[in-house]
Amino acid sequence: MGTLEDKGTLQQRPSLAVLPLLFLGNAPDDHGLSLGFADALISRLGNLEGMNVLPISAVLNLPLEMTASEIASRLGVRFVVQGAIRITKGQSRLSVEMLDTHLQHACFARKCDLSIERLFDIEDEIARQIASALSRPLRPKVLGPRPRYSKDPLAYTEFTRGYRLSSSGDPALLDEAAQRLINAISRDPSFSLAHATLSVVSATRHFEIDPTSTWLEKAEFHCAKALELDPDLPEAHVARAYLLWGPSKNFQHAEAITELRPSLALQSNLPHAYNRMGTILAHIGLLDHAREMYERGRQFDPRKAVSHSIVQVYIWGREYELAREEIHAWRAENPGNKYPVYFAPLPAMMTRDWKEAKALLDEAVQLLPEEPLIISLQGLFSALTGKKEQALEYLAQACASPKSFGHAHHTYYQVACILAVLERHKAAFEWLDRSVSTGFACWPFFLRDPCLQNLRSLPEFDVLVSSLQAKYPDHLGLL
Repeated sequence: MGTLEDKGTLQQRPSLAVLPLLFLGNAPDDHGLSLGFADALISRLGNLEGMNVLPISAVLNLPLEMTASEIASRLGVRFVVQGAIRITKGQSRLSVEMLDTHLQHACFARKCDLSIERLFDIEDEIARQIASALSRPLRPKVLGPRPRYSKDPLAYTEFTRGYRLSSSGDPALLDEAAQRLINAISRDPSFSLAHATLSVVSATRHFEIDPTSTWLEKAEFHCAKALELDPDLPEAHVARAYLLWGPSKNFQHAEAITELRPSLALQSNLPHAYNRMGTILAHIGLLDHAREMYERGRQFDPRKAVSHSIVQVYIWGREYELAREEIHAWRAENPGNKYPVYFAPLPAMMTRDWKEAKALLDEAVQLLPEEPLIISLQGLFSALTGKKEQALEYLAQACASPKSFGHAHHTYYQVACILAVLERHKAAFEWLDRSVSTGFACWPFFLRDPCLQNLRSLPEFDVLVSSLQAKYPDHLGLL
């Protein structure tokens, strides 16, 4: 990955958005070509040195009536590339321009006649001209076996509809996203980007909602197909990382990081790749580097908002006020998401604010009564407040439930904490070791978490932490 710029430098980098083409006159309302051309330009310009080029996800839902300046203000970019195709009397004319919204003038413009079928043939030439206007070198084009877009307009339309829904987290919307992506692939079986996106949707469905093998098999099949069709497709490597860092592969941290490296080297403007990298790094205790990755992903978010998953960094780094703020924002934005509900009681519990912790925990139980993450958290609260028998009852209940599939390692960790507080040292360490072996290896938190205080004098605790420090050292050599 190389050395990341600091946060201030990242915010000062100029940025650029490429808008979907407008179809004017007698041109067909062809959303597939419109977005496909924008996506092709974005992927080609994605690695311009010292420039943040927003991904296609950032421009999918912009109102058509907005001006370039309004769009620049909304997206927080300086440069806006926009274009249109006008068809009159059977003749197609393409016009593309790039507006510098700080100086309020066009710094690049191109007009040419061409057939719609040849639209993508001039994509590389326009990318080179835009790079030249920005005085930025353009990397040589990677000649993949297939284009990333589909030449079937209906296939691309179905893809974009599925893509819009793919990060919702809502089970019903994820199912609809999967069906849209399946429709796209049915029309164009060689559509590698649709295969990769369907793989991520299926892996998310398997990890978060339904641990049956159906979604996992779908995720693995479409990931393999995407890589077979285009080994250099960045999103296909992200899909592979999603599979490697999941319960079916027992959370292979280093392997998933290794898989994310080429995706970001091929295209540096993938926010979900940075956010996944941040989550993995947080789980292995590299909290500062995790924060850097989340901040890097922020630059390519249309709202310039950091991923709410950064709350893990705040809690495990004991930055509890930042955690509270992030949890509040997350719940306001997505009230149905279970993760902020789970995280909400933790800062209060860690700071021994028992009244606040009890209120937030009661709310979590009401919303997620069968979730082992919450049940084990009830057990930890009981242990910390001196209710030993109740703590053991919750512990048994959490261990008997199969529901905490994707995040079982956090349930195991909380079981270890319960037992540690109750001074059952041997059993506590065994559960801690189980948590580590199934994906949660945040050793700096182990050293600071007050719930593990009774374990830190054990020789085997020192051995565990030392082995994790050696395996996941606090430098970027792993990356």
